[in-house]
Parts: sequence; C-alpha cells; structure tokens
Amino acid sequence: MSDHDRLLALALVGTARGGTLPTPGPDALGRACARITRPDTERTLLACAALYALAHAAGRTPDPASDALPALAPAEALPEAPERAARHLPPVIGTPLLPEWLSLCAQAGWRVPPARLPELLDLARNDSSLRPLLLPVLGERGAWLAQFNPTWHFTPAASEDIWEGATEAAREALWRGVRERDAQAARELLREHLSTERVGSRKRLLGALLDTLTPDDLALEPLLDTLTTDRSEDVRTLGRTALHWLSGSAQNARNAARFAVLVQLGRPGLLGRLTGQTPSTLTPATGPDEHANRDGLPNPTGKDRPSATALLAHLLEHTHPDVLLTTVNIPPATLVNIARQHEQLPALAENAVITRHATLAAALLHDLPSDPALLHLGPPDLLATAQRQALRDRDPERLLALLGPQPGPWPPELGAALLSTLRDSIGAAHHDYAWGYRWVQLRDLAAGRLHPHTPPPAPLAADATDYARRTMNELLGTLELRKQMWHDFGKGEG
Repeated sequence: MSDHDRLLALALVGTARGGTLPTPGPDALGRACARITRPDTERTLLACAALYALAHAAGRTPDPASDALPALAPAEALPEAPERAARHLPPVIGTPLLPEWLSLCAQAGWRVPPARLPELLDLARNDSSLRPLLLPVLGERGAWLAQFNPTWHFTPAASEDIWEGATEAAREALWRGVRERDAQAARELLREHLSTERVGSRKRLLGALLDTLTPDDLALEPLLDTLTTDRSEDVRTLGRTALHWLSGSAQNARNAARFAVLVQLGRPGLLGRLTGQTPSTLTPATGPDEHANRDGLPNPTGKDRPSATALLAHLLEHTHPDVLLTTVNIPPATLVNIARQHEQLPALAENAVITRHATLAAALLHDLPSDPALLHLGPPDLLATAQRQALRDRDPERLLALLGPQPGPWPPELGAALLSTLRDSIGAAHHDYAWGYRWVQLRDLAAGRLHPHTPPPAPLAADATDYARRTMNELLGTLELRKQMWHDFGKGEG
C-alpha cells in the first residue's frame, strides 16, 4: 500500500478512529510529506494529501533543494486535440473506450491535453496494450515528462542507460519502447543483455519478442538457438517457438528433413486418383538424432526415439508450414490428407493458426469447417456465413468464438443483426446471471466493436424487465457516445 493509499484509508475511517498519521516512506515524496506540520491531525492529513495530488498532477516527485532545474520541454510538433474532441477524454479514461479515443487522436494528427499526461502514463504503465496507442499522441511534453518517473520508461525519452537499475517489468517496457522506434536497436539490446538476465526477465523479453516478431528477426537466430538448451523449460519453449515462427530457421529445416524421412507417399489407386488423396506410411529413421533435445522432440516411448505417430504430431505442429510444403514439394491439400490419415488434424490446425497460414487454413476447413480460428484465416465469406448461422441459432458460445478475434468496427449489417439478437435474447431476465454470462460478454464486446453508425434495433417488448431496458439503453448510449466521438474527430460515417 502506498503512502497516498494509507492516507486515504485513514481519511475514510476518520482520524478519531484511525489514530495517528502513517509514517511516510523513505522516498523523496515521503521525506517532503514528513516535513509538513499543522496544528492538528486533520489539517496535516489534508496538507499531505494535497502534496500527493500535486505530485501526481505534475507527474514527478519533489527534487532535493540542491538539484538544478531541469531543461524545459521541447516545443510541440503536433497540435493539441481541440476541445470538441478532448471533452470526450475524461469520461473514457479507465474504460474500454480509451483505446478508440487514442486511435482517433493519432489518426487526426493531434496530441493529448497536457493536464491528462500523468493519468494516461500511469494507465499505460499498468496496461502494456495502451502503450503503442499512447506513444504517438504523447507529444514532446509527454516524452519529456516521462524521464522524471522510472515507471514511465516505456516512452521514447527512455534511455537504454537505465537498464541496469530497472525492474523486470521496467526492462520489458523499455525494450518494447525501443522496439517501437528502432527494431535493430531492440535486437542489439537483446544480444547484449538476454543471456545475463534472470529467468523471469528472459521470459518477459521473449514474450515481448514473440508479440512483435517479424521475418527480419531471423538475425537473432544464433541467440535464440542458445536458448533451446536453457536451464528453464519455459525459456526453452519460448526460444523454440520463435524459431518455429521464423520460417528460415535451421530448426524448421531440420524438422522438415525429419518429416521427409518419416512420411512416405505411396501411389494413389483409382479411389485415390478420384478423390485426390495420396496414401502415406510412416517410416521413422533408425539412426541417432543429435539435435532431438534442442529441437524439443517428444520423449521416447521405451526406446531411444519417439514413436512414429508422436514424431509426426510434433512435426506437423512445430514446423513452419511453408518449410514443410517446400521441402516435400506437396500442396496444402496433400499435407492435410497426411494429417487426416494419421489422425493428426488438430496438430496441423494449431500450426496453421499460430503461423497465420491462410492457404493451409483454407485447406483444413474442408475437414474442420466449424473451427473458429481457421475461419478467421480462411475466405471471408465462410466466416460471414458461420456468423449469420450462429446469430440465427442464438448461440452465444459460438458467437463469442466467431466474433471475439474480429477487430472492430464491425460491418453495420453484422452489428445490426447482433443488436437484434441481444434484444431478443435478454427476454425476461432480471439480472446478468439470469441472462447468462456469455450474453453479457457479447454485450460488452459489442459496446466497443460495433460500428458507431450501426442502426439501433426495434424497441423491446412492452413487458420487458427494467434490467432489459437499462441494459439495452446503456449499450445504445455507448454507441451514441462513440458516434459523437467519431463526428468530433472528423470521421463522419467512415
């Protein structure tokens, strides 16, 4: 609990019941607070609270009296968001609508009002998903302000020089900030520090790398390859995953060579020629595999090597599809046929989804036509058809699976159908539990991802409950707020 929290707790119970003021912490703000004295406890508490509020509004803690004044913030390059747009910021701060406001602000080429910088930087400190949205609209003053608070070192003003004194979370934030503005510098930072980091920090940094991985990161292959023998199983897994996603890695090449030896394609008979299905048999290699451990092959089953089926499952799931298809020189349909014959379609489907391989996903949909993850990678018309069917079936579980991965704003016609389904499903419910938590999740999802210009549904029935009316009114009110935001940012209906 922070000093401010302890003061707030005392204020809530009252100084008469709560006793003396809490002892301030040893930091600069705590030392400044310790010097505050007033005739009674109540006024001392209020004065300390005012100091904490001032420090938060300023975005920094008090400097020692001997410190020189800092250089002024650079002149702003971006115009400040005008009042018509800025007025929407206070009500959306801390809500799911904040990312949309930040995106609209960036698209308009504006920056956030200076008075809101400390609050937004604090939110981004705790929510890394906000950082890439906030950085373009911080302005020069926001980047300048961040240098005075160690927890805001994810901003462009942060320097790699602070690495040694940073926490694991701060190092991850610093690396992500460097990655945003200079991918090559971020790779150099990993080369310099990753091998000496603690396990928790290595996991954080590798997770951040996977979040932002590009083909150019193949330059990190020597470093990633050393992680495949790391003492931490989690680190080994993350390293192999990165090498899996980088199609040009030696790990993928070794796995594809194992696949070529393991799978023997036969000559199709009459039925095979008619259906396009080529029979296959599994013939595992008998010699030693010196890279089996570093590549994470499955544990042997009573012998020195894994079973043929276990090895096939591993290769189908952990080898980049492009490398498999090129090495064996087969089309995606043949690869799907091999997986089907040996009952390994789930492993291949997982690979297609993880690597976002649209061609393989489309081939897999013939066998797994209702798989939501594959539908999101396959032809758009198949996804739209599945969504319409789930709306007709009023299946909230299926709708969440089909709509959840789809970023907003959704097409108005899809949104209108969903609003009508939500209205019809709420029925006589008197609270969230009666309606069902899946429907509640869909409502929350719809609030942020429906197109703001989605037409409203028909009114509720005359005998609808107060809960139903309140729920639909809140949802439509959120859409109206977003519609006004779009208008004030100059988006119109686009």
